[in-house]
Order: sequence, then structure tokens, then C-alpha cells
Amino acid sequence: MTSSSATHSKASSASLVLLGGSIIWSLLAGGLQIISTIKLLIPLLSRLLPISFFSYGRLVPASTFLLTYGWIGAGLLGVLLILAPRISGIPFRHGRFLIVGALLWHLAVLIGFTQILWQGSTGLLSLPYSRSVTAVFFVSFLILGIGISRGLGGTWKSGPLLPRLYLLGALLAFPLGLGTAETILRHSLAPGSVQIITQLVWHSFFNHLWLTPLALVLLFQLMPSLTGRAVSSLPLGLLAWIATFTLGGWLSNSLASDGPVPAWMQSAGVIATILFFVAVLGNGVLLRPLLEGKMDEIRRNVALRFLSVGAWAYVSAYAWLTFLSFPGVRQTTAFTMVSSATQTLLCFGFLGCVLTGSIYALLPASRNVGWPSHPALTWHFWCTTIGLAITASSYALAGIFQGLAWSDPGVPLSTISSYLRPFLCTAIVGQGLWLIGQIAFSALFFSTVLKLFPTTAPLAVFPISIVDHPDAVQEIYS
Repeated sequence: MTSSSATHSKASSASLVLLGGSIIWSLLAGGLQIISTIKLLIPLLSRLLPISFFSYGRLVPASTFLLTYGWIGAGLLGVLLILAPRISGIPFRHGRFLIVGALLWHLAVLIGFTQILWQGSTGLLSLPYSRSVTAVFFVSFLILGIGISRGLGGTWKSGPLLPRLYLLGALLAFPLGLGTAETILRHSLAPGSVQIITQLVWHSFFNHLWLTPLALVLLFQLMPSLTGRAVSSLPLGLLAWIATFTLGGWLSNSLASDGPVPAWMQSAGVIATILFFVAVLGNGVLLRPLLEGKMDEIRRNVALRFLSVGAWAYVSAYAWLTFLSFPGVRQTTAFTMVSSATQTLLCFGFLGCVLTGSIYALLPASRNVGWPSHPALTWHFWCTTIGLAITASSYALAGIFQGLAWSDPGVPLSTISSYLRPFLCTAIVGQGLWLIGQIAFSALFFSTVLKLFPTTAPLAVFPISIVDHPDAVQEIYS
């Protein structure tokens, strides 16, 4: 085996470590989410099982942490480790360091998850773990980010521009936002009101300037490759990119209802959310022509099927955020279950479907394997989409009814609880369906990697030899 192929094998192993771990975290997070919803539906369980780490106040932040850092974060980094060298044509060097970085990321997730369950969350938005976990995340992201960004210039000039721009912004946003939040929030360098504002800004950085751009890298790179169509308007894409990274850090301010956040910041957050949604619509205009007239291909290609659902969920999630940002709606729905509906649309609908479609498309190119022709592919898609639709609509309706009831002082708390029960029951059904779909996907993933069954590979976006033959990059775009 040559040095180049050995390094490529180690880089591929690093991506498998990230992807395999992310699937395991998603199963654990889905189970914890169902348990937390059941405990909310049946409060008597807290008395029957008076275990501190089994309480609702610890299960919710633990499941959210696993979903964002463990499932989505690790998964997106894993698929980018497959994608980046196939765009640039430059193989990774020092593949062992990438494996170390992947293991460090999962170690940080494990430590943070354990701390949240046993000691409780820190109470900080998107920063529920200790300072030591932050340090491990930093070191891991430094290693993985250097590997992913290799060839970001140079030969990447021969490929699409928008994926490179979104990747560059995301790689800079995560360490900048996390470092600033860690410095201000942990060391008490600002008064309490400024710390709350810092939490909101960091929460926006994490969701809208890191995770969302990483998913857009995959949409703008894979959908043209799968459909054989190019993005129609680069100037519109550049305007949307500028708006995304200019306004993304302000979005969480629009959800702050009164309190210590100044009124002008709330207004700025509302304006930023509306303008951000305009940028989302711009990206939607670019993605829509890629899918027109492609229904037969969407039905046949499971990767394109998930990516198309992710693209629609992308627009829907930010349309929902824009609706919630309006003053009258914000004051009614503050501190209600609409936040769970937002998480479902953004995390499960947009980010999760894009991640899943990318794994379906890129894993054959990385490991020279295929996906088995098995009903589990259909089970995965329909359980995932139906489950997230039921969950999001249940939480949205529950939050709206909850907010309207709280606005009426004549409605007792017991009546509000009775309003929520039917929606919580349907939410559990939706979460259970999603978990069944994820179990089916995990069985497909690990059986495919281990080559346990005969497989038939779908369309591979990039041939496996492209890293060793950089000139082949031109052929993809010719």
C-alpha cells in the first residue's frame, strides 16, 4: 500500500469514527427525548423514580446536547472529511491526527453528557458543559478543521464557489463564537444582562453560523452533482451568503421577550430574522430549479430524497422562526413548547435530513461499498419524515394553545395541563417513529460498513479514486 493510499484510508477511518459515533449518539438522544416527554406527560413518574439524573431538568439538556454536538456536529464533520478532498483533489496528510481528532470529539461529547446527567446543566444556552469539555472540543475542532480546510483555496477554484464560502464561514464561526462565549460567560467579565445577551449571541452562532452553513455546504455541493444541474445565479447566492453571516448572530435576540434584553436589541433581532429569512428564500430560489422535474430520480435515489426534504425543511424552519419573532407572537409563545417545535424543524428536519442524505450519497465513494436493497431504506425515510412532521406540529399546536391560555388569567394551571396532554401523546408517537427510522438507518449503516450483506451501490457522487487523481475533478464539472 502506498503512502497516499494509507493516508486516505486513515482519513476514511476518521470519517467512519465520526459518523458511527454520531449515529449511536442519535439513538441515545432519541430515547432520552421520548423518556423526557413521557415524564412531562406523567409527572407521577418523578415521584415513583426519584433519581436525580433521571429528572426532566437533566434529560432535556442532555438529549439536546447529544442531538446538536453528538449527532449533527459529529455527523457533519464526518461527511465533510469525505467531501473535502474529493472537491479539492488534495488527499489528507497525517491521517492519524484526524482519527485522534475524531476520537477527541466523541470523548468531549461523552464527558459533557455524563456531566449533564450527574451534575446538571450549567444553564448556559448551547454551553451546558464544563470548561474542560470546551478545551477538548477546541483541540478536536482544530485538528478536524485543518484537515477539512486543506485545499480550500487553490484547486477548489475549479469547483463551485458557494460551498467553499459557506465552509469558510462555518470553520471560522465555531471557534470564534465558542471562544468568546467561554471567555465572557465563564470568567464573569460582564454584568448579568450582558451575559444573557452573550448567551443569545452564542446560541445564534452555534445554530445559524455553524451548523446551518455546514449543511448548506452539502446542499450546494451534492444537489447539483446528483441532479446534473448547476446553480442558476451566483450573484443571488453571494447576496444570500453575505446576509447569512451578517445577520445570523442576531436571530436569537428576537425570541427574548422583554426581560433584561434592551428593546432596541429585540427590535434588531426581529429585523435580522426577517432579513435572514429573505436570504433563506434566496437560497430556496437557487435550490428549487435543481429539483424541478426530478420526481422520478428523487423516488429512486434515497440520498436525493433526504436532501430534498432537508431543503424544504430549511425554508420551513426559518419561516417558523420569522413568524415567532413578531412582537405579538413572541410575547404569547415565550416559555412555551414552541421552542421544541423549532428544534424539531431545525435539527431533525433540516440538519438531520441533510446529514442523512449526505451519508447515503458519500459513503459509497469513501469505502467502495453500496447500500443493501432492503425495505429498511423505505422504512427509514417514511418513519423519519412522518415522525418529524407529527412531532413538530404537535409541539407547535401545544405551544400556541399553552401561550393563549397563559395570557388569560382566568384559566387555571390544571386546565392548561389538560390542553397539553393530547399533543404530548402525539409528540411521543412522532418521536417513536423517528427513532424507529433511525434504528433502521443504523442497521443499514453498520451492516454496509461491515459488508455483512450483498449490496448494490446507488449513484456515487464522486469516484473513490478521485483523491489519487486530482485531474478527475475537472471531469465532474465538465
